[in-house]
Amino acid sequence: MLNFQLKLTQTKRTLKNQSAKANIIKGFTLLELIIVIIILGVMALGISGFIGLSTQTYLNVSERDDLLSSARFAVERLNRELRNAVPNSIRVIDDTVKQCIEFTPIKASTIYIKLPVVPDLKANEIDVVSFIDSQGDLFDCTGSCSDYIVVYPLKSSDIYNFDVNSGDGKVTQFKSFSSSTDDIWTVPIEPAGGMVFDEHSPTERLYVFDSTVSFCVSNFKLIRYQGNSFTTVQEFPSLGDSILMAEHLKFDKNNLPFKFLPVSLQRNAIVQVRLNFDRDGEIISFDNDIHIKNTP
Repeated sequence: MLNFQLKLTQTKRTLKNQSAKANIIKGFTLLELIIVIIILGVMALGISGFIGLSTQTYLNVSERDDLLSSARFAVERLNRELRNAVPNSIRVIDDTVKQCIEFTPIKASTIYIKLPVVPDLKANEIDVVSFIDSQGDLFDCTGSCSDYIVVYPLKSSDIYNFDVNSGDGKVTQFKSFSSSTDDIWTVPIEPAGGMVFDEHSPTERLYVFDSTVSFCVSNFKLIRYQGNSFTTVQEFPSLGDSILMAEHLKFDKNNLPFKFLPVSLQRNAIVQVRLNFDRDGEIISFDNDIHIKNTP
């Protein structure tokens, strides 16, 4: 019995010692906690720096992609519209802070069959081959029409300096008419007293237009204007519909965005487009030469 009690006492002592040792093992010293905190701080700093660098890289790539997309859209729009300009209708104006290029888009064109030309008598109608408009539909002008006809324009003043009531020149205006299924159309024209054109086109072409269009670089923006009046001397547009085409454009008086080289005996007209985009120090330059067909 005595031996059993001794063994039981020793067992209790052993269990108590093991429990005390276990408590000692489960605990942390203050130094250990400080070391762990320092290690976790260094790891967090490294991870946050990596995440921040990745995020900034993504933002830079996104901004560059947006800038490229905007620049490409603006240049492509300029290419398409300038190539569809009435021959010899392009002109440029600039000052120290802005520049504009102006032209008249072709709404439709066709070949004429009968046209009153000096020294013919004035007439109130012309005969043309049936034609379609820029949308691919048969050209139609019902109600009150504000479209113009030009024949053989050789310089910008032939298009911008006209009087539809004079009865002569190179530009006249449509009267109301409806298209038909005939191959030849008879088109009534202004003025009431008749019209006689200055000269024939070597290719017997006539062009239809209705308004002016201007692209202007000003205040770090490229803006498209349409609907301004025809003026003998080009002016900066102030009225009409305006559409923002691109932003972050840098204007340099010594390196203008638009340069127009008129037609010569050796080549067609050329519009040199130089657009410099600057956003957060990221600079993208677009140099593009647009060849303009000059076959009036």
